[in-house]
Amino acid sequence: MNKYEAMIIFQENLKETDWDGAVDAVRSEIEKLGGKMTSSTRLGKRDFARPMQKQLSGHYGLIAFQLAGDKVGALQARLKLNEQVFRVQVVSAPPVVAAPKQKGSTDGVAE
Repeated sequence: MNKYEAMIIFQENLKETDWDGAVDAVRSEIEKLGGKMTSSTRLGKRDFARPMQKQLSGHYGLIAFQLAGDKVGALQARLKLNEQVFRVQVVSAPPVVAAPKQKGSTDGVAE
């Protein structure tokens, strides 16, 4: 399975109390396709630069997940059917790179 991140904009009329339910609906779609959600980050409600489809803002979230590469298109299609989801963009997750250690210093301060 490959690692992906999805930037999801939920509808502007999503209530604060409905956030967990909206994320659970996305998790359910990922799991139906044999994937696994690894994390979700709530980025808050933000105004758009210009109105889109008569909406002025949306609730942004970043969801990291693992899924077979050939299932990503199906996931995007399923999420478009979800009434709470306004927009979705899925990208491959960047690889995690460890910071190099400095020689001769254990606390990270140059001597």
